[in-house]
Amino acid sequence: MTTAMTSITGHPVLRAEKLAIGYLSRKATTTIARDISFELSRGELTAVIGANGIGKSTLLRTLSKIQSALSGTLTLSGKTLDSYSNIRLAQEISLVLTEQIPSRNLTVAETIALGRQPYTNWIGNLTAEDTRKVREAITLLHLETLQHKKCYTLSDGQFQKVMIARAIAQDTSLVILDEPTTHLDVYHKTYILKLLRDLAHTTQKSILYSSHEIDLSIQLCDKMLVMLGQRADFGTPCELIERGTFRELFPPDLIEFDPNTGTFRIR
Repeated sequence: MTTAMTSITGHPVLRAEKLAIGYLSRKATTTIARDISFELSRGELTAVIGANGIGKSTLLRTLSKIQSALSGTLTLSGKTLDSYSNIRLAQEISLVLTEQIPSRNLTVAETIALGRQPYTNWIGNLTAEDTRKVREAITLLHLETLQHKKCYTLSDGQFQKVMIARAIAQDTSLVILDEPTTHLDVYHKTYILKLLRDLAHTTQKSILYSSHEIDLSIQLCDKMLVMLGQRADFGTPCELIERGTFRELFPPDLIEFDPNTGTFRIR
């Protein structure tokens, strides 16, 4: 089995302790998952995986303070997540959600520059520092030849790179992406996930993404959070394989996990 690059030990960015996630309403509390504990560090790529409807997107929304945790503790850079104002949080966490699509009539460079909004004045004028961060993101994502093109002319894979560049230009310690490889073919899925790994290691940011690409994530990630119904397991891919975690992901009647190759196969 091909394993991920050796994990780079970095400073803790986000810590979750005994987290319970779900939804509150006037009539009831719906718990999707509980007892979730993990730690994200600088310079590491981490995947959140699990079956459909298991709560991956709900977890990411909770980590980014879009919705509240039902219980447990979330700590970001040593401070509780609830203590952050929205503008301060936008300087610590950049977020790429599947429905968070800016106008495709903007150019690539203009879209990436939106990542600097937490730092610009009320008019939105870019300073020299803002412009430098945008140029750095364009270079890191190899978008120089596309920077003046309108986003509606891009392929899905190219546009996903632009959205990642926007998050990088935001210059946060944590980048969160919800299913960044949706609608991409297998080559571009692999390309995007490998790019995220390289960005995490190069920029020393912590990058967290949710995905159904379990086999690819096993090969490319430093850490993984596996959501299993009402609980979750966290560790390196090798640690999770040794604990038999991936065998619990799906009913064994159709597919099974092969620990020797780190892949799922049809029975």
